[in-house]
Amino acid sequence: RSFGAVIGAAAAIGIFVGSSMNHKLANFTLTCNLIILMIFFLATGTMTLHGMYSAVNSPVLLTMVGAFPLGEAIQSVGLDVWAGKTLIKVFAPLGNFGCFLAIYLVCAVLSNLISNIAVIAMVAPVSVQMAAAQNVPLRAMVICTTLATSAVFTFPIGHQTNLMVVPLGNYGWGDFLKVGTMFQILHGIGCCFLCTVMFH
Repeated sequence: RSFGAVIGAAAAIGIFVGSSMNHKLANFTLTCNLIILMIFFLATGTMTLHGMYSAVNSPVLLTMVGAFPLGEAIQSVGLDVWAGKTLIKVFAPLGNFGCFLAIYLVCAVLSNLISNIAVIAMVAPVSVQMAAAQNVPLRAMVICTTLATSAVFTFPIGHQTNLMVVPLGNYGWGDFLKVGTMFQILHGIGCCFLCTVMFH
């Protein structure tokens, strides 16, 4: 069984890497690979259907499913754009550091609620406009946006890896808020400071 698991995992990873390098395999997405891997596990007896069902954590699954409509609601009402423009106006007097801080806050807050890819797509136009208006290097703004959307420490629904550790450590929202908020603040100050200094 262990040998089958290793072979199956290696095949799934190989197909995924190959699909990113060869456009002919573009249909083999991560989801397709996982389905193929599950079928392989069932065929080789590495896992049983009952074992797969019992491995599913219902609260985590429901949290992930619930995060999608929340993200769509934020985008549909324009809350993300409004928040971005408002923060830019508030922090503009602080100069370049304020610009980076505004972008970081928007990206970090939204990334803790919705997909970071969606956040980048939404914030990118605002970042470009802000960089041009405030005479900030576009490269610095892109780096700040990327780092901010990748740092998701405050909410468990912010990233898949956060949800993975929730059942293992029996963590709750309070645990993420207590520990994650501190990391988020330190990371934010560090990113904004480095972007300001390196691209001054």
